[in-house]
Amino acid sequence: MGFLPDPLHPAIVHFPIALVIVALVLEVVARRARWRALEPAAATLVVLGALGAIAAVLSGLVARDEAVVPQGALELIERHEELGELAMWALVAVAGLRLLLAWRRAFAGFLAWAYILVALGAVALVSYNGHLGGQLVFRHGIGTAPVQRGTVAVPQPSTNLPPRS
Repeated sequence: MGFLPDPLHPAIVHFPIALVIVALVLEVVARRARWRALEPAAATLVVLGALGAIAAVLSGLVARDEAVVPQGALELIERHEELGELAMWALVAVAGLRLLLAWRRAFAGFLAWAYILVALGAVALVSYNGHLGGQLVFRHGIGTAPVQRGTVAVPQPSTNLPPRS
């Protein structure tokens, strides 16, 4: 599979994050009568975001099996995995709810705002889990080439800088 990025997980996870955030923004904007035409786009984006979340979790499971995990990151990676699965199910539920409300033609008034609040909770969960994923990469080097090879580069002091005073 030479045409796929390696590692695959970081290439996939950004899509559902972006899709559900944009879907939520479109849902809020579409509450104005003048912008109601955005509702189908928002519904489509939240469904695509849920599908992307499934792909993100599956690629994360593969990445976990291949990753070199420093001892200090074990608890964080466990929390990231658990929240990733929870976020995936939350997005699947939000997408299902959105489709149900559209199918029943009940996406208006109180139900629309209630849905938006539920979707906001799911987006917050996805965003927080993305933050945890960033910590795994930037604090612990998980998924980076030096850690994958087992040769974590130790920063060397630069000789070009003046001494600290």
